[in-house]
Amino acid sequence: MSTYYESYCNTTTDLSFVEPYLSEYDHKKVLASNFTTTDTTNLYQLNNTGHVSQLYKDGVEMTSVTDTPNADNEYNYSSSTDSFQFFLASSSVSALNSAVFEASRDWSDLKTEAVKRASDFIRSLLPFPIYKNKGVGTSDAVANDYPEIIVRSTAVMAVESLIRPYDVDKADQIKSQAINDQNTGWLDMLRKGEITLYSSESEQKHKGILKDVSVNANTTGGIVDVKGRASTQWDAIKIIISAGGTITAGSANTSVTYSSFTRNEKGLKMNQDTTEEIIDCGWQSVGHDMWVRFSPGVYTTNDEYELEVSGVVDQAFTPIKTVRTSRY
Repeated sequence: MSTYYESYCNTTTDLSFVEPYLSEYDHKKVLASNFTTTDTTNLYQLNNTGHVSQLYKDGVEMTSVTDTPNADNEYNYSSSTDSFQFFLASSSVSALNSAVFEASRDWSDLKTEAVKRASDFIRSLLPFPIYKNKGVGTSDAVANDYPEIIVRSTAVMAVESLIRPYDVDKADQIKSQAINDQNTGWLDMLRKGEITLYSSESEQKHKGILKDVSVNANTTGGIVDVKGRASTQWDAIKIIISAGGTITAGSANTSVTYSSFTRNEKGLKMNQDTTEEIIDCGWQSVGHDMWVRFSPGVYTTNDEYELEVSGVVDQAFTPIKTVRTSRY
């Protein structure tokens, strides 16, 4: 069966970030030490094992085969007899019974399934689509394919499902980071609109999200505040230092300038909205009824900033407010 859906987190670093000792919960069960011989030399059998997807001997993975085992460390599990046969030359029943045999699923496969199930759960739980961080300038700081809040929540839900068979209290504690009865988990707050995703037309984007695109290491000044309500549905405004220099409080600035570019029918940052405007460290227009304020400091020519704005607010990401009433 094929699917177009992807998992939101990986099965290694994302899971270990939530629980560093996750490998201790690898779902292994110790098998009884009741090996018997068979009619074939070096071939032994263990009965009443329960399903064995992956066999371990003294912590080492053994090799599963579909026919009769005939090489060292090969095994074949039979669901019809609930037993497996194991081949090991120069061994004995007593030697095998002295070893520790464990049954489980492949640990990598188990983690993969837990992440897939957690991803499907979150897809069904949230009342809006989840989009990838694709494109230049859209990735978050850790460069995940999906928003960090989604990656972390998926890892939490996957880890708690792996731990739950062994420690219910710990699983509940981990799960509470994402979902809890107080509705203060990350997924709870996403559902209520108290946390937003980068891709959403949120109140945050309505006020303007400022990013450094390319700033020289010697630059000490910058944009310190933004105000306005965007008069366009969406744009990424380019703000660039046209001429660098030093701005000092108490001294007139006659040389340090900025320009801004907005979107037009040909693409982003194509229309020059502000041209070589002297920076006065007050509120200055950059387009779409948006204003920025620069600080004093050193500026380098071609320092570039981006102001992402949206004139639309998605009601799905507007926080739900409650009012308590009483009757006397």
